[in-house]
Amino acid sequence: MIKKGLFFGSFDPIHNGHLEIVKFFLNKKILSDVIFVITPQNPFKSEIKYQDFEKRYEAVEIATISNPKIKISDIESRLPTPNYTCDTLKFLRNESPEIEYVFLMGSDLLKDFDKWKNFEDILKHHSLYIYPRINKNSIPEKFKINEKIKFFEAPLMKMSSSLIREKYKNGESVKDLVPLVVLEFIKKNNLYTI
Repeated sequence: MIKKGLFFGSFDPIHNGHLEIVKFFLNKKILSDVIFVITPQNPFKSEIKYQDFEKRYEAVEIATISNPKIKISDIESRLPTPNYTCDTLKFLRNESPEIEYVFLMGSDLLKDFDKWKNFEDILKHHSLYIYPRINKNSIPEKFKINEKIKFFEAPLMKMSSSLIREKYKNGESVKDLVPLVVLEFIKKNNLYTI
């Protein structure tokens, strides 16, 4: 069975940390390819006003276009809202039952994973490949020992899109945090200035 990684997020904007994580799983041949699933609106962050979906999609596209093992999906923009991961995964399983979809997740998200809609269903049908984030010590014990959850010594992702947006808005340099083509895209489209 083909094994593909799914990397969900708002990617507002996509940054070097996202790309390092994906390259880790691809370079180690842990996954055949990885799909960035761009979320129009995170149901847990309904107070956040995201940049236009098409702009975020385009930024991910230009950041990943040189790597044929990285794909992009707009599936959540075509599914009913709010976008819950369990619903998207169910749709993808039904659409392509021959593919084993692996869910890539930062260790920080495990803290509240049992509050996600149908989290048991996600674990029933999918493996979770966990990459390190700060505050990993808050992972509940039941997730540390679950056989469907695998932890990897991937690069520690310290940066966040919210930090990059704040820095850029304040006129601070973010050239070491995002790919150059993404920075040029942000400038050209006058993003994150207000």
